[in-house]
Amino acid sequence: MDFNYTKIKFGNWLYRNCFPLYNIFYSRFKIINDADEIAVLKKNIRSGDHVLDIGANIGFYARVLSELVGEKGHVYCFEPDSANFNYLKKNTRSLQNITLFKAAVSDKAGELKVYRSKLLNVDHRTYPVNNYDSVEDVQSLSIDELIREKKIQKVDLIKIDIQGYELVAFTGMQNLLQQNDHIRILAEYWPHGFKRAGSSALEFYDFFHTLSYRFSIIEKGNIRPLSRDFVARHNNEPFEFSFNVLIEKRDH
Repeated sequence: MDFNYTKIKFGNWLYRNCFPLYNIFYSRFKIINDADEIAVLKKNIRSGDHVLDIGANIGFYARVLSELVGEKGHVYCFEPDSANFNYLKKNTRSLQNITLFKAAVSDKAGELKVYRSKLLNVDHRTYPVNNYDSVEDVQSLSIDELIREKKIQKVDLIKIDIQGYELVAFTGMQNLLQQNDHIRILAEYWPHGFKRAGSSALEFYDFFHTLSYRFSIIEKGNIRPLSRDFVARHNNEPFEFSFNVLIEKRDH
């Protein structure tokens, strides 16, 4: 993670006091900063696909995904924070191929607390942190349960960034991951966040390895394999260490 606290503070001020301007600047920032991830999505999403956007925030990726899946595809967006969700609704209101869930994705249906960041609206957590602004009680959902209830028709790709809580969310979709041989996952890989959420990078890797998935690092326009040895050596990295990974079945 590359943190410039002056820019973060300015961005947070815009978010709270002048959201229309923040919305423009944030989209421009993401287009440049997330170019590698957007390229991976374009390569792996086909027209007609159904995609989960877990940790949808204010909807930047929702709009990208909506365009990629086209009229015959669908995007299911999950965002638990009330302020972010309201902006997500506004940013996607003209899109007909999106379903919004004001909820956190977890291992089961129930309730969770969201600890809202003082500095950054993309850094709210579903586990206790030292420096939080406020706490919000939110609904939690399991993807497997939503599929059983036919609220999600199918899943071809998952885009997920939930600040270290990913393993709990994936635990609630084990049936999907076991039964779907072609699914692709774009996820943040953040050892510090995993640990703060009660797991570890090694547990995260082993969870998918047991289900016959492989990991690839997305880095500077390249995709290269991520080995368990690398994960073990970097299991206890500090806050700043993170990257994005593509997760897919080993025989694909």
